[in-house]
Amino acid sequence: MSILEDLRNKLKDAMIAKDEIRTRVLRLLVSAVKNFEVEKIKQISEEEFDAIVKKQIREREEAIEDFTKGNRPDLAEEEKKELEILKEFAKPELSDEEIEKIVSGKIKEMGISSSKEIGKLMGVLMKEFKGKASGDRVKAIAEKLLK
Repeated sequence: MSILEDLRNKLKDAMIAKDEIRTRVLRLLVSAVKNFEVEKIKQISEEEFDAIVKKQIREREEAIEDFTKGNRPDLAEEEKKELEILKEFAKPELSDEEIEKIVSGKIKEMGISSSKEIGKLMGVLMKEFKGKASGDRVKAIAEKLLK
């Protein structure tokens, strides 16, 4: 079963259950997947779907922050509910301990001794961590290890 078919089945279940928030989120995901497939003229892969979901998660997190700053707790709460549903579809990221282990190994392998070379290190690391951890987390851990 393709990702799109699976999403459509989950959407149908949400509609039958009359779960408005879940229905709205699933419609958004179905639309994003269909747009991707039309644009790329190919069926979406697991990695590409995960990237779409993570983009949607980032958008929700930013919206929650903006609504909280704007003193709109009602809208922030809606976004939090959508965020929880989206997280069900995202692949889990690596833990900080796992990231630290890989980063320290790369630092030793590349012979990097100061934070001045972090750009070179990050270029190598992000190829390895693509879809497994956010760049911000990886960079923070790398900076901590290079201090």
